[in-house]
Amino acid sequence: MHRLATELARRGHDVHVLHSHDAFRVKRSEPIPTEQAVGVVVHSIRTPFSLSAYQAYAFGGSAVVTKRFHELVEELKPDVVHHHNISLLGSRILSKHGDYLNLYTAHDYWLICPESLLLRGGSRVCGTASCFFCTLTRPRQLWRYRASFRNAINDIDVLIAPSQYCCDRMMRKLKIDTVTIPNFAPVPPTGIGSSGFSDFLLFVGVLEVHKGIVEFLQEYLDIARDVNLNLVIVGEGGKKSTIDRLVNGSKVSDRIFRLGRVGQDLLWSLLSDARALIIPSIWPENAPLVALEALSVGTPVVGSNRGGLPEIVSKLDPQLVFSLESFDIRRAIRFASENSASLRERARETYRKHFTPELYLRAYEDLLLDLFASESVELTEAADSAMIGSKYKYAKREGQD
Repeated sequence: MHRLATELARRGHDVHVLHSHDAFRVKRSEPIPTEQAVGVVVHSIRTPFSLSAYQAYAFGGSAVVTKRFHELVEELKPDVVHHHNISLLGSRILSKHGDYLNLYTAHDYWLICPESLLLRGGSRVCGTASCFFCTLTRPRQLWRYRASFRNAINDIDVLIAPSQYCCDRMMRKLKIDTVTIPNFAPVPPTGIGSSGFSDFLLFVGVLEVHKGIVEFLQEYLDIARDVNLNLVIVGEGGKKSTIDRLVNGSKVSDRIFRLGRVGQDLLWSLLSDARALIIPSIWPENAPLVALEALSVGTPVVGSNRGGLPEIVSKLDPQLVFSLESFDIRRAIRFASENSASLRERARETYRKHFTPELYLRAYEDLLLDLFASESVELTEAADSAMIGSKYKYAKREGQD
C-alpha cells in the first residue's frame, strides 16, 4: 500500500489513504510507524481501546469508520476508491457512497474465507463452499451470512487479484468482475551493503504454521550436511519456541541463525547475499512481495506448489518449484545452488519483465481508462498524459475537482 500510494502520487494523482490505527494496535505491540508516503494524505481511525477494530470484526463494520469514510467521500469526491486490507475497517465501506470507481485488491482470501488463508486443519487447502467447521474454532462473524455483506461485495466494480490462482478462487464464489494484475516490488536501493553472512538459504516471514517453516526446518536438519548451506531465518511468530527447540537440539545449530525482525537495510542485504530465498508455504500464497524483492536483486526463489507461488517461481525456472506432497525441496535447493550464477541474472530479468512498478502502474491505469470508457466518460487525446503507456487521459466527471 505504501509503495502503490507513493507511485500514484509520483505520477501526479491526488492520493488519500484511510487506515485504521486501531487495527495496528490490536495486531502489533510495537509503536505504529511514522513514515508516510511522499505526496500522500493519511487519515487515521482512532477510538478508545481500539473499539472500531473489534466492532468491525464482530459486526462487519463500525459506525465511526463508516461515518469517517462517508465524510471523506463527500469532501474529496474521488474518481476512484481502492480498498485493500479492510478486515478491521469493516465490509460496510465496500458499499458505494458516491459516483466513483470501486476497486478492491485481494491481498488474501478475506472476502471468501473467515480465516483469510483458505486452509482447513492447518495444512489442507480448502476446496469446499462451506465455512461452518472453521467458524467453530473462532467467534462467528454472522454478518458474513447477511444480504448486506453480499450487496456490499456486489458494489465492487472490479476485484484485482495479484495472482491467477487468487483470481480463479474468487471467481468461484463471487459474481463480480475480476482481473489479474501481478504485484510489484520497488527498484532495489543502490549501494546495498554486505549482510555479514555467506553461503546461506534465507527464510523471511512470520513464524506460523501456515508458512511451513517448521516442516522446512525439519527437512533442512536432514539435508544441511548434504547441501552445505547455512540457514538464516528472519521473522517472529508463534512457532519461535518450536524453532529454537529444534535448532538447539540439532547437530547443525552452528549453521542456523534466527534473527527475528530486521530493518529494511539489513533485509535488502540478506536478500542480495542469499544463495536462494525459501518460501515453503502450506497456505496458498497469493503473491508474496518478498519473492519479488529477492528476484529484483538477482536471488532465485525456491517455493512450494501452493497458490500463486508457482506463477512467480516458474517464470524463473519450474525446477525451483517443489511439491509439498512429496516434499522434494532437497532437489530444488540443490538445483538453485548448482546453477547459482545463471539463475542470478535470470532472476533480475524475470523481475524486469514482470514485476516492476512501471509494469504494474501501466496495467493499473489502463484498467482505470477501460472502466471510465465503459461508463461513457469522454476521453480526450493527450500526448502528455500521466497515464503510462496510454495516449489518452480520462475527462473528470461533472462536478469533480
